Amino acid sequence: MQVTYTRCLQRTLREEVTYCGPAAGGQRRATVLIRPAAPDTGIRFVRSDVPGGPRTLPVRIEYLGTDGSSATLECPSGVGIGAVGPILAALAACGIDNAEVSVDGPEAVLPRDGAAALVDALCSAGAEDQAGPLRVIKIERVIEVNDGWRRAMLRPSTVPHAAISLDAADGSGRHRWLAVGRGEELLRELIRSLACRNGQPTGSEPLRHALLDCIGYLGAAGAPIVGHFLAQNPDHELMRTLVRALPGQQGSWSLVEVAASAI
Repeated sequence: MQVTYTRCLQRTLREEVTYCGPAAGGQRRATVLIRPAAPDTGIRFVRSDVPGGPRTLPVRIEYLGTDGSSATLECPSGVGIGAVGPILAALAACGIDNAEVSVDGPEAVLPRDGAAALVDALCSAGAEDQAGPLRVIKIERVIEVNDGWRRAMLRPSTVPHAAISLDAADGSGRHRWLAVGRGEELLRELIRSLACRNGQPTGSEPLRHALLDCIGYLGAAGAPIVGHFLAQNPDHELMRTLVRALPGQQGSWSLVEVAASAI
């Protein structure tokens, strides 16, 4: 079954992007510098504040951390970067496959609406096609993890798609659903919708924030995932478990090049 995708070539930024603003909680200012990178580089983070010189952490499953309240990268030497999920989601939404993300501290924390601002900055910088073919993770068979009332799975699909549900906080047994396509344009719309308009959040804001967290974790797989992502009451531990399960499920997915005819 051939995958359907919006493009068949890798992309990087046309020019570098700098984000500087208050980190979550307002306790420090976060500076994030995102530079173009060569084909097949992937996304890699650089801690610029480490004694002895910068340390590079590639976005690969084996570097995905084991704890934290957002996607975290950890290298064998013990150097890590926390809260990389929103940046990975913003890069995925803008179709950026190769980039170097330099941060000046142990966390790449953005403010509440920072992902939307970063998407706008990335779009202003522009993206450019590269010579390398785009490779995606095609889901061949169901990959599922669960923890009691929490579950997450990836199912075969010719196009990226996602659905998420959260149980009501009042214990009534009711739950709310949100289903969206995971094409790049739709991801940009999702992220931008999280920026409150006139100070009024939308009723589906908790669902959208939860889905954004999940998309950040899926970005740690190192390539776009073509499949149907489905989650019920996901938390950070569940999403780490799902992504870290991929290497051991090689018969359930394949890394394929997107053919021009699949666009």
